[in-house]
Amino acid sequence: MRLAGALAEIVTDFPGRADIPGKLCRACHAALPVDGVGLSLMTEGQPDGRLLLGASDEQGVRIEEWQFGLGEGPCVSAFVAGRPVLVPDLQAREACLRWPMFTREAASAGVAAVFAFPLQVGVIGIGVMDCYRSRVGPLAEIAEALAVVDAVTVALLNVEITSGEDAVPEVALFDLSWRTHAVVHQATGALSAELGILVGEALARLRAYAFRYSRPLDEVAADVLSGRLHLTR
Repeated sequence: MRLAGALAEIVTDFPGRADIPGKLCRACHAALPVDGVGLSLMTEGQPDGRLLLGASDEQGVRIEEWQFGLGEGPCVSAFVAGRPVLVPDLQAREACLRWPMFTREAASAGVAAVFAFPLQVGVIGIGVMDCYRSRVGPLAEIAEALAVVDAVTVALLNVEITSGEDAVPEVALFDLSWRTHAVVHQATGALSAELGILVGEALARLRAYAFRYSRPLDEVAADVLSGRLHLTR
């Protein structure tokens, strides 16, 4: 309850709305025995339509970026399943077979374990909280982590308070996350229109190029928008 109150206070009193996600992540990091925390929004029925909120540190940002850019990882799996996905060893055979691209990137950066928890209101999911460690091993504090997840969910839903009494929570949260990867969404729409393909296929094309040439997805998207890169059929 104290944590829920602290997180809610961040949302209602913190002056910069754009800084709320990072502030929440750092508070969660301080409450759990992990090396970092990341938050993402996701839409029911569209797990690929993921919007990054923030992370506690640069390593956390990279973990969220990889999963967003590659379209795979514990985060996506946790949201689809509606239950925690706990991976104490990212280089275990099962993990490597399930998320081959993500586990490769994680290994190169020294990320050894990821614990993903869906953010839910009843059976309705709004996103995922990812916790990571640089060492292999299980997360023993599951009860504490679930309490943090519930507190984060309540705090995120209270973002509507900062937008006025008539604000819609999903819209306020979308505004927070959109600015993080607006260029990716813009490039996806532009590529979809240019090639006459579905938005999902356009995003997959951007991700494939970024993965093949080991480039950040945001950079590839910016090049597409500026005309420096043409991803033809």
